[in-house]
Amino acid sequence: MKKNIFKVSLSMLVLGLVTSFVLSSCSNSEDLADGATPQNGMERVSFTIAEKDYETAVGATGTRAAAQPQTEVQDLGDGWTAEVSLVPDTTHSVAPKVATRAIYGSSHYTIQAYQGGVLKGQLKGTFNNSTFIPDTGDEGYIVLPHGTYDFVCFNDKVSANGTQYSVNRADASTARFAVKRGVVINQDPKQYVAFEMKHVGSMVIFGLDFVNCPITGEYYSVMSPGITYVGWGDYKPEKPAERLKYTIETAPNKIPEKEVYDFSMDNYSYPVMGKEDFSVNVQGRNTIYSYGMVWQGSKLGIYNNATVGYYLPTSDCGDFKLTFTFGEIYGQSLVGKSITVPTHKLVEANKRYNVKIKLRMSKNMYLFKDGTAGFLADNPSKTPIGVVIDPYAHLAVALKDADDGGTPPVWSYSSTQESSSPVESFDNLFYNGGMNYSNISSSNPARQLARDYYQTVGFGSSSSAVIGVDKVWYIPTVAEFLKMGNVLGELEYTAPTGDPSHFFAGAPLNILKSINMTRFNKAFTDAGGTPPTNNAYWTNTECKGNGTYYPQVQVSLGSTSCNLRGQFKGLTAKVRPFIKY
Repeated sequence: MKKNIFKVSLSMLVLGLVTSFVLSSCSNSEDLADGATPQNGMERVSFTIAEKDYETAVGATGTRAAAQPQTEVQDLGDGWTAEVSLVPDTTHSVAPKVATRAIYGSSHYTIQAYQGGVLKGQLKGTFNNSTFIPDTGDEGYIVLPHGTYDFVCFNDKVSANGTQYSVNRADASTARFAVKRGVVINQDPKQYVAFEMKHVGSMVIFGLDFVNCPITGEYYSVMSPGITYVGWGDYKPEKPAERLKYTIETAPNKIPEKEVYDFSMDNYSYPVMGKEDFSVNVQGRNTIYSYGMVWQGSKLGIYNNATVGYYLPTSDCGDFKLTFTFGEIYGQSLVGKSITVPTHKLVEANKRYNVKIKLRMSKNMYLFKDGTAGFLADNPSKTPIGVVIDPYAHLAVALKDADDGGTPPVWSYSSTQESSSPVESFDNLFYNGGMNYSNISSSNPARQLARDYYQTVGFGSSSSAVIGVDKVWYIPTVAEFLKMGNVLGELEYTAPTGDPSHFFAGAPLNILKSINMTRFNKAFTDAGGTPPTNNAYWTNTECKGNGTYYPQVQVSLGSTSCNLRGQFKGLTAKVRPFIKY
C-alpha cells in the first residue's frame, strides 16, 4: 500500500486545486500524416484525456445487514476515550464544481478500440501537460470504419492480458482506468473521443484529533523561515515520550490485494485477499498560517494527525483498527489502546473517506495555586484554581466567577467603538474574532473585575497593559468560551449564516447542537468550583452593529441552549476569567 502521512492543524488545512484541462493528441487537418486523405467511411479517431480528482463519498451504507452506528464513543481504559465516526471528507474540494484537472507531469496511456469484443485498434503515448507524444511507430490516432465501438483507456499501473485488466493494491493510488461503451464513429474526416480518467482505488483518511490533550512539537524545517506567512513546515514532537506511534491494521484476508476487470464479461473480481498492517509516527507536514516569525526549532502544538491509505474497491472501513504502540501524553500511557471503526462501508473507486477520531482524556487537568498544572489525584496537597482547557497553550478557566456572590458588572458605559477591530461577519466572530487580546484600550468594570481575580485566588499578575498575556486573568473571546465548552463538554454548535446584521442588532441566537453537560459540570465541581452555565457572561468580543452602535457579545451556556447576543455595554453580565499560566 502506498501511504502518505501528514498533519492538520486548527488553523489550517492543505487542499489540492482541480482545474479543468483537456489534452488533445491531435489538432485539425494537420493531424493527417504525410498529407494523406482518409477514405470515406474511415475515421481517424483522436482522443482527449482529463484526469478526475478523488470525489467525496456520501453516506455510510454498506452491504452488511446490521450496520453499526456511524458515531461511537469508545472507552479505551485508563482514562482515555475516543469518539469515532465515518464522515464525508471535504478537505480536498476547494472548487467542487471543477471535476477534472490537467495531467501534471508525464503520464503514459494506452487506448484500445473494440467492436463485438474484438480488438480493432490501439494507441499508446505519453501525455505531458498539453502535449501528446505517441510511442515510436505509432501514428497518434486510430483508423476505424464507421460503426459502434467500445473503448478502454488505462495508464501503465494497469496490466492488460487480453480482455482482462488488473491492478495491484500497491498501485491503487496511481492506477487510472476508464471504459466507454457504445461510441458511434461516423464523422468524416476525423472524430474525437473524450476520456475522464478516474483512480482505480479509493482514499481513506484516518484523522486523529487530540481534543483536550495536544502535545508539543517543533518545526524542523520551514519553506520560508522568518516571514509572517509560511506555506508549510515539517514538525516533530518535542518530548521523546510523546513521540506517539500507532498501527493501522486489519485481520487477515480482509483487504483486496488485486482487482481484475473482465472486459468481455463487464465485471470485477478480487482473486487475492490480504491484510493491512503499517506503522505511523505522529509527525508530518503542516500548513502554517503564522502571525509571527517562524524558524526551524519554533514550537507548535500538535492538535491533530492524519494518515492516508489507498485501497481497492470492496475494502470495508469497518475492518480497520488503530492501535497505539508507543507513547504517552502528560504521563498517561496510550500503549495498547485500540480504536475500531464503527461503520461498515465498502469503498468505491475514486472516492475518499474520512475516519475521524477524537481522542480525549476522561479526567481533566487543573491549574493549581502554585502555577503548576496536573491531575487532582497526582497533587493531593495542592489547591486547584482553574480547569485547563489547552495544556499546550497553557490556557485555563477559573473555577468560579470573578463576581461570585456579588453584583454582575456592566462592560462599560459607552456604546461607541472600543476595540481596534470589531467583528463584522459571522466567520470573523466564530473563527477569528477577538483573538487580539490587546484590542481593548479603555478600562471598564468587567475587565477590571477579571484582572483583579488574582487577588482572590492568589495567583496571577496585576499587569493592566495588555490582557491575555501570561499570568493575567482576562475575559475570554467568543471563540475561547466555545472552545471551553467543546474541550470540557464536547460542545457541538452550528455557526450561523446569512446577514450578520441580524445578529449584531442584538437578536438572540441559539447555536447549540449538543453538549455533554454532565461532563462539563463535573470538570468544575470535582475541584470545588461552579460551572459557568445558565447565566449570561461577558466576552472580549465587540461587534460592529448598526450605525454607531457597537454591542459587546454575551454568551449563555445551558443543557439545551447556547445563546449569543450583542448587548448594550451598559447592561450587566457575569465574568468568568481565563488565564494563560
